[in-house]
Amino acid sequence: MLKRIAGSLGTTSQTLLLTMFLFLFGVTARPCAAGGSPRSHDGGFFLRLSAGGGSAETKLEPGGSSAGDVKLSGFAGDYNFAVGGIVAENLALHGTFFGWSISDPDVDLFGAMGTFKNSTLTMGGLGGGITYYVMPANVYLSPSIGFGILSLDDSETDPGFALDATIGKEWWVGQSWGLGLAGSFGYHSIPDSEVNSSWKGPSFGLRFSATLN
Repeated sequence: MLKRIAGSLGTTSQTLLLTMFLFLFGVTARPCAAGGSPRSHDGGFFLRLSAGGGSAETKLEPGGSSAGDVKLSGFAGDYNFAVGGIVAENLALHGTFFGWSISDPDVDLFGAMGTFKNSTLTMGGLGGGITYYVMPANVYLSPSIGFGILSLDDSETDPGFALDATIGKEWWVGQSWGLGLAGSFGYHSIPDSEVNSSWKGPSFGLRFSATLN
């Protein structure tokens, strides 16, 4: 089930997130604060939708030997969905669903280069995170740590470690909404029981974000 959810979000995340944003914006956006008074993230519900693109890779070293390395990599659709609440001024705690997806990944198999045609490699992660805003700049830092699963078409790994670290800047567009840009770094170390080793690798992304608070 998780593989199907992750794969679906990997290929359609930008459309879904944009649709959700437009709906919520129409329902909740209000005029800016009177007199241009400074704003802060000081309580209530917290929702951040972000999606974009970047690069990702995962590498397997069977038995810890580089002689048998297998690496998959390529351009990745990248997403991060966080929902929670403000627990102190400018500080949010949230659950986070994050990950990336590569269509037709490049493959380096024992030094031979190729491409997995008509295939999709997905890393779907679920965890807990915090977001801290530096105000009044509305710049935020947001690390999340949890578990992730890698899937390639019909095969998938056991759950393993996954993290996402994001730094972003947003601009207020209403009393409740901020729109912005963010850069992200991710890392995973996910075991593969069939070879008694782990898939490991980084990811980098540039995202558009929309935050409701």
